Amino acid sequence: MTRSFPWLSIRPTRGVAFAIHLTLSLLIFSALVIIMLLYWFPGELFFLDGGWQGLKLVAMIDLVLGPALTLILFKPGKPKLMLDMSLIAVLQIGALAYGFYTTHQQRTVAIVFAERGFNTLSASDKLAADRQLQAMDAQPAPLPPVSLLQLPLLLTPEPDDYGQFLAEILNGYPGPQERSDLFVPVAQHHDAMQKGALDWQTLAERGVAEAVRTALDKQELQAEHVELYPFKARYANGIAIFDPSTMKILDFVPDDAPPIAAAVPPSGEDKDRQSSPVS
Repeated sequence: MTRSFPWLSIRPTRGVAFAIHLTLSLLIFSALVIIMLLYWFPGELFFLDGGWQGLKLVAMIDLVLGPALTLILFKPGKPKLMLDMSLIAVLQIGALAYGFYTTHQQRTVAIVFAERGFNTLSASDKLAADRQLQAMDAQPAPLPPVSLLQLPLLLTPEPDDYGQFLAEILNGYPGPQERSDLFVPVAQHHDAMQKGALDWQTLAERGVAEAVRTALDKQELQAEHVELYPFKARYANGIAIFDPSTMKILDFVPDDAPPIAAAVPPSGEDKDRQSSPVS
């Protein structure tokens, strides 16, 4: 008995071809989003350190360029149709490879406490800094691996002779946030970073006190149980909320909020919180 498969003889329309191409592109795009959110730019760093910018680049290539070309050029029965579709596939794969590579190079590989604040370190900056160190006959060190939703927290110790440290930078060494040859784990050198903790008066002067309080309330945190430090990412600066009991950064508060009137004294509990240090 001969079986027939009528669907094999159906010629896909332009709309069907576009829908198939878009579906495959969405699957690839979704895989990238998951990787970026879990490993490359976990948590708030997705928006603060380049994840969103990289995602927009890949989206333009994956979700717009490829399917749009299929919609424009696909025509059932068109001569050399397979050649056109093959060229579109090659173009999209090449563009996607470039987008993936660019985003991968810009991914955040560590958060480094240096110069009394947290700084994000990208893969490309780490690579450039390692080359600088090698040119100065210094040996760069590998970073701890990135785990699920968790980046390595490292620290560059403050030098005893800051003049010598500054001279090294002027002579070609990378900045302290990129000195992998000096990195040590934050968990083992917590005391060395506490002098950089911010108090509420400083937060008020920077105009971020209310935003920090809102972040603490949202996570049901008490000010006396956390430490607050400056942070600097690629696309935002602000305050990092650090938990000394777990040695983890719990949240980032960008300082793009409008300044508040620091001259107006708070009352009651807020007054105590405003005047007391958070460290």
